[in-house]
Amino acid sequence: MVKLFYLVAAHRWMEDGRLTDTPELRRAMKDMIVRSYNEATHYVLDVLTGTTSGPELEEAELADWQHRRDAVNRHFASLGYQQINANKKPWCEGPYGREVQAIRRFQPNRNLLTTDATARLMLEIATGTAVTPARSAEMLSLLQREPGGGPGDPDGEGRGFTGPAVPAGAKLWSKAGWTSQTRHDAALIELADGRRLVLVIFTTGHANERAIIPVLARRIIGSLPARE
Repeated sequence: MVKLFYLVAAHRWMEDGRLTDTPELRRAMKDMIVRSYNEATHYVLDVLTGTTSGPELEEAELADWQHRRDAVNRHFASLGYQQINANKKPWCEGPYGREVQAIRRFQPNRNLLTTDATARLMLEIATGTAVTPARSAEMLSLLQREPGGGPGDPDGEGRGFTGPAVPAGAKLWSKAGWTSQTRHDAALIELADGRRLVLVIFTTGHANERAIIPVLARRIIGSLPARE
């Protein structure tokens, strides 16, 4: 889920001239959001913060590294976001070196998000207020999913999360996240009659239960009042 925050931060940095818009950055952002590649996320976080993974650092160097790594946190804190931590790389087999040092030395020692903060960010993208309307539209284009997802990966963004609960004729934009312990999704749904809602569901202890988010989403969508 933190990849959504890194995407918005990257567009903010580019808009402010703090980050150069390059084909490689665009490739990494696409792979980070469309394919949820961790390696692409590593690159985006590196260029956002001017930090890299690598060998251990001396204490003073580590403190400076951590300060720079907190750049995304400082940005969202300045906007009033609370109770989040967005300064870690997602890993499949790591981390090592200075990444482990930072985990041991600084708290919080992992990325943390809330459903409120994630819903707010998704709403800002949906309403064109995340950075600029044009950049919000670019972000939405990466988040667009095919509800149900068709054949393929059962954990695909359109298949294993909110997608199966989306009614026929509706549109879906979403970013899912899952680990060995968690299964989350943040979705923007536009129903066939034009109603739109942001739905964020976080679960813990249900990482392999692919039905849990669709079941919850289906009940919530089905409980919406009819359009007047």
